[in-house]
Amino acid sequence: MTERYLVLPRGINVGRGNRVPMAQLRSMLADEGYADVATVLQSGNIIVTARSRDPHQVAGAMERLLSEGFDVNVRCMARTADQVRAVLRRDPLGEVVTNPSRYLVNFLAEEPKPDLVTEILGEDHRPEAIAIEGSEAYIWSPDGLARMTLSYAYLEKRLGVVATARNWNTVEKIAAKL
Repeated sequence: MTERYLVLPRGINVGRGNRVPMAQLRSMLADEGYADVATVLQSGNIIVTARSRDPHQVAGAMERLLSEGFDVNVRCMARTADQVRAVLRRDPLGEVVTNPSRYLVNFLAEEPKPDLVTEILGEDHRPEAIAIEGSEAYIWSPDGLARMTLSYAYLEKRLGVVATARNWNTVEKIAAKL
């Protein structure tokens, strides 16, 4: 039995560091036994079909392959195709979002502790808005991403989990290829 996955490496091909050529990565993944390998954009959104039914196992295997193949040591988050489609269906801030490029989904490595979620949701972050559902944090930043306070680094510190963010447009592009 196989499962279709989106794997989200945290911070590859951003700036000068952690460079991973996408064509080489696709070839390496195919050689490792992954099927239907695709990448979306240069930031390393990886789509694969894997034999594993465990997203954490797929994320860990991808971390190992990036380290061994490219000397890039980053955390990866993995979601099944169904989980990615559910992220889009939930869309908890959709009623207030006016620009999808300023609407982020932070994919968290694990579900944060409920008391930490309650604490951060109880604070005033205006003009930004936040919703946390399971292992995703949705952020609306109407003033733009360069000036946002609810960054993935802020969320990591406050929630005690690793995160990587993609804007709504990118998540939609990825879902269309799953």
